[in-house]
Amino acid sequence: MMMAGSMVPLQADETTPLGEQMESLNDAFKALKEEKDPVKGAALARKAQEGLLKGISIVPDFITDMIPDAKEKEKAVADYRRLMGETFVVMCKIEAAFLNNKLDEVAKLAKDATALKKEGHKKYIEEE
Repeated sequence: MMMAGSMVPLQADETTPLGEQMESLNDAFKALKEEKDPVKGAALARKAQEGLLKGISIVPDFITDMIPDAKEKEKAVADYRRLMGETFVVMCKIEAAFLNNKLDEVAKLAKDATALKKEGHKKYIEEE
């Protein structure tokens, strides 16, 4: 977690409930970026959405463990949920784009999702 530049980001642990959801999301996201079939792509977007919905309700351990100040912890949790929510909306747009066979729109939206992922990982975990 990087709050006020004083803490070192932590790696996400795939063995935690949140880590499992993020791994599922990541797998679906990687696959949908390469998918050309609208039905398969929409299904992958829904799988990503599922991981986001399950993950948004889990407060990451690194926020709980690394931020002693209650107010700062609340801010970090709110920001985490914002990023997850914005990513969920993008995944819904990706699903719709697939269903409308607009693959160029899928590619643009995938870049938006990647930017959100990078923002979240920069703030909250160390990418491997």
